[in-house]
Amino acid sequence: MGTDASLVCVHRAPDLIEANLIRGMLEHGGVPVTLTGENLVGAYAGVPKLSEVRIMVPNRFCQAAEEILREYLDPAPPSDPRRDWRCRTCGETNEEQFQACWQCENPRSGA
Repeated sequence: MGTDASLVCVHRAPDLIEANLIRGMLEHGGVPVTLTGENLVGAYAGVPKLSEVRIMVPNRFCQAAEEILREYLDPAPPSDPRRDWRCRTCGETNEEQFQACWQCENPRSGA
C-alpha cells in the first residue's frame, strides 16, 4: 500500500452514534471513510483507548476531512448578535428568535 492509499486517523469518536454521524458528513463531502474499533465499543465500554471508534480516511483526503470536522467540532454561533433586539419597555436585549421580551414579557412590536 503506497503513501497515498494509507489510512490516517482524523478523529476518535467515543461511540458508534457519533462515529456514524461523522462518517455520513465526510462521505457527503466526498471523503471515503473506514471505521475501526467499532466492534470493540460494546465489549470494552469505559476502557480508554479500547472503547473508541477511529475515523480513518485515505491520506490524500486528510485535508478535506479536517475542514469538514472543523465545522462539526466548532460550529458557527446559532444567532447573529446584530439581529438581537432591545425591548422598548424595559431595555433588555433579547435574541432574534424571541417574539416577546424574556424579562418583562412585552411583545417585540417591530423593534
